[in-house]
Amino acid sequence: MLGSDNLALFFFLLAPLVTSAANSFSGANNYYAYALPEIDRITLLDGMQTAGMKVLRTWVSGQSAGQKGSDSIAVSDLEANGIGNYNDTILDLIDQLMVDAHARGIKLLIGVFKHIPGYQNSWLKSGDIYGSTYGIEGFYTSTDAINAFNQRITHILNIHKNSLLGNQPWSELGGYIFGYEAQNEFDHLPWVCDCALQIRNNVGDNNQVIFTGGGSAASSVQSTFFSNSCAIDVVAVHDYNDDYDNFMSSAVSQAQAAGKKLLVEEWGSLAPSGSARTANLESNVQKINNYKVPWFYWELITNADPGEGQDYEIEVNGADWNAISDLSETTAAITNAAFDFSASLAL
Repeated sequence: MLGSDNLALFFFLLAPLVTSAANSFSGANNYYAYALPEIDRITLLDGMQTAGMKVLRTWVSGQSAGQKGSDSIAVSDLEANGIGNYNDTILDLIDQLMVDAHARGIKLLIGVFKHIPGYQNSWLKSGDIYGSTYGIEGFYTSTDAINAFNQRITHILNIHKNSLLGNQPWSELGGYIFGYEAQNEFDHLPWVCDCALQIRNNVGDNNQVIFTGGGSAASSVQSTFFSNSCAIDVVAVHDYNDDYDNFMSSAVSQAQAAGKKLLVEEWGSLAPSGSARTANLESNVQKINNYKVPWFYWELITNADPGEGQDYEIEVNGADWNAISDLSETTAAITNAAFDFSASLAL
């Protein structure tokens, strides 16, 4: 019979084996899911559930109606009427989305703000209250701007309450929320780490993990994020170049060495529908699966693809749906995943 000291040593040695037994998983992006009519919102979530997807990524960011040709409604941003003048309509809509998602075994990854670097900070230039008040550089560097954005974070995570879930703040809804990020695709690395700390100071539940927001392919992986002084938990990779083999092995090793996690948060296939696109989807997932890390597809929609701009959209139950759904199942079957997200996925 093992003595107490030997028993403790036994479980210490066993821990890495238990961690490595975790399965991988998949998810999807839709930045306006909360603005969809109920029938379309449920179609999206039902499709994800059938495919075995575990996480839906979206943002607290106002949108005009008819996103991606859908019947989505117009939704004002949280601070459209002025910095610190909060209109919680968008948060109320996300409250409903998280309840509907939870009923289907899906959790939310929520961005505090949406940012599209490829459009030269378009959200700051197009009348956004932060951009018009502080300017692009000032948003990241001005003390007043940083304090105002920190208050936005606190409002979202602790002042607002989900009336559908016993008036609990999001910070206490770990069964519904997978994690957070300050914005989509980072600028100003110190700002990202500072925002991560503000999020963590508002969320005591370490199973609600904090993401970087992603970058472009290898640039997603920054040494800053692996520092103990940076409150980031998960380095998010965005890759539309199909070039994972150029950097993923090193990135996974860096994350493991730092005691942090890594996830492919955005990827998509531009190939036209049919055999060419199926082959491209399969090739991408095979590459990602080789590193045994999770992935979220950009993006799932609920109507016929309008073919707008950089067109990566896949319609749930439409063309290419069977391919991405089947690939999701192959990822879920992977054991000994590189990172154990099981505690954060628990409902």
